[in-house]
Amino acid sequence: MKNFFVRTLTGIAFTGVVVGSLLLNEYTFGILFLFVLLAGLHEFFNFFKNAEIKPNRILASVIGGVIFIAFFLIGKGILPETTYFSLIPVFLLVFIAELYRGRNFPFENIAAGVLGLIYIALPLSMISLLVFSNNTYSPALLLALFVIIWSYDSGAYLFGVTLGKHRLFKRISPKKSWEGAIGGALLAIAAASLISSYFVPEVDLIHWIILAVITVISATYGDLTESLFKRQFNLKDSSNFLPGHGGILDRFDSLFFAVPTMVLYWRIFV
Repeated sequence: MKNFFVRTLTGIAFTGVVVGSLLLNEYTFGILFLFVLLAGLHEFFNFFKNAEIKPNRILASVIGGVIFIAFFLIGKGILPETTYFSLIPVFLLVFIAELYRGRNFPFENIAAGVLGLIYIALPLSMISLLVFSNNTYSPALLLALFVIIWSYDSGAYLFGVTLGKHRLFKRISPKKSWEGAIGGALLAIAAASLISSYFVPEVDLIHWIILAVITVISATYGDLTESLFKRQFNLKDSSNFLPGHGGILDRFDSLFFAVPTMVLYWRIFV
């Protein structure tokens, strides 16, 4: 009962901070997700603390922060969109810096550093593409994404606990079931339908249904990918930062695949 109370209290506080930061203004949004990015990289690189792989944590964190701030400033119209191309060579700094570190396993060190940037920093930076339109901040689309993901997670848990019999991906995540995934997907589609009807009526319902489906699929793979990493290093949670919920990566892993997918669909089809 105590664990349930702690988990519930943390969940309410977590939701309040995320939603409140998004609704307040673009700067609270930026501060929140820059923190999530840096904390996520910290947890990711901690996976390797008992291994011989030693990625350049400080440099990767600085690069991740620069990428996020650049996307944010481009979204606000302060930097031109051509800045995107200038960010590509920044990744090469991880390779160059490794030449001077004198560490063992330079290939693995570089690979871990670049993976952290691609897996965590780049998707979280792309969130700015969802909240800025014509240099104007509007969190509606990102809030809709959170509602879809949280609806899916809640439905997957409830249906999985009550009806779950067939394992979705037993080798990676033994607790996930097909019944939970399908139930969660139905709840996510229902949530997307409500969003279409009451919050973003100018976008056709069919787009929201498709977005719900691809968000469910991408979020599931994002979750499974983090589980794959944790299983390799024999970890239950990425950290204990959020009591009862694990770490930052455990709460935001769905976004790492869902954000790029939603950005791509929204830019092409909506």
